[in-house]
Amino acid sequence: MKVVITGGAGFVGSRLADTLLRDGGLQNAQGEDVPVRQLVIVDQMAPHNLPDDGRVKVIVGQVNDPQVLAEALAGADSVFHLASVVSGGAEADLQLGLSVNLDGTRLLLDMIAGRTEPVKLIFASSIAVYGGGATRVDDATAAWPQSSYGVQKVCCELLIGDYSRRGLIDGRSLRFPTIGIRPGKPNKANSSFVSNIVREPLAGRVTVCPVGPETEMALMSPGRLVQAIIRAHNLGNEEFGWPRTLLLPSVRVSVAQLLDALETRAGPAVRDLVHFEKDDAIHAMVSTWPANLEAARAAAFGIRTNRDALEIVDEYIFDHGDKENGPTG
Repeated sequence: MKVVITGGAGFVGSRLADTLLRDGGLQNAQGEDVPVRQLVIVDQMAPHNLPDDGRVKVIVGQVNDPQVLAEALAGADSVFHLASVVSGGAEADLQLGLSVNLDGTRLLLDMIAGRTEPVKLIFASSIAVYGGGATRVDDATAAWPQSSYGVQKVCCELLIGDYSRRGLIDGRSLRFPTIGIRPGKPNKANSSFVSNIVREPLAGRVTVCPVGPETEMALMSPGRLVQAIIRAHNLGNEEFGWPRTLLLPSVRVSVAQLLDALETRAGPAVRDLVHFEKDDAIHAMVSTWPANLEAARAAAFGIRTNRDALEIVDEYIFDHGDKENGPTG
């Protein structure tokens, strides 16, 4: 099986790659366990820690470049499309977001469409498709994005659904909640502060939280996310069913609860390294994201999220806490 991960040098992509290489395989359209014979990582930069594995091929380039995609996708059986311009970047530069998030995805779809055996495509969507100040979201909640990023994700979901309806691909769009805690440097995502307020204090650095301690988020750890991605991939076409979009589960966590968990594990002096300075733009955007998700369909598929904020902090400390004396990139 040839597997492609776009955005494979990023935080989620690199963790997914490591998991696939370690576990060795995925399920095909017939539900059979098939070994990964080649794993292609596509990103605008090479992975920081390239896996030492002969199955890995790295292609450096943009995901809206036809030549880059043609090389990566030739003979692919499964594609995990994680690459995107993140929320803050897509809001700051409309044309960049459209070019990468929408045009790049459509280009990818056209390159994998219509093969004898439909390619499995897992697309990283987002709960940013909701917006509108919804207090509770479930599988039946209509998308109503209030950001360019959310609009671009909805457009891609609809295209993937239509290509799947036509039998051109076997596509599944997963609506990610906020994912944390991320290692490395802060990025342009409006949710970047969620990781910053845990990662930076644990490394002895002062950080600023741009929203109030009462701010609530729908949160999921990276370990749980990778499990969800692989589970969604391995479901049969008929089992996954319709719609071709799946809301992932999360735990409802406030900034204060996240800091309580940080203090439980690292003490009050570490918590005190977090200062509050409200950023009106970030606050306005984050306040439109739903915090209360009821993902019953995902639960029926056996997809689970974290128990609470402390479990999320513990996962980060176990995976990275003894390694990060500074940003890992």
